[in-house]
Amino acid sequence: MRFIKVVLTTAIVLLGIVFIIENLEMLNRVIKVKLDLYFLQQESPDIHLWVMILFCFFLGVFTASLYGVYEIIAQRRTIRQLQHNLELLAQEIKLAGAPAAAPGSPESPAGPQSE
Repeated sequence: MRFIKVVLTTAIVLLGIVFIIENLEMLNRVIKVKLDLYFLQQESPDIHLWVMILFCFFLGVFTASLYGVYEIIAQRRTIRQLQHNLELLAQEIKLAGAPAAAPGSPESPAGPQSE
């Protein structure tokens, strides 16, 4: 599995490098981001396109990481709950098995009857 991850990561990095080389002229263009609402108009300073692409990429990575952290927290909560249930069931088994001994066994108070 680790080998597949390395191969896929290498392929993605190589595709990214090829994309950058092939589109270098376009990525160096300067853009402005505009926000035009009825009551508010904002315009950003000049930004290179490659900076905007990197920003969007890392914003996506951050968002996916937040979801991953949420999943880990939910899994830990489930594990804690299941461990608690397991402890309760183990205590019930101990309580159910301790006082009752099988009839005719040496531990039973009546014991085997010999006449």
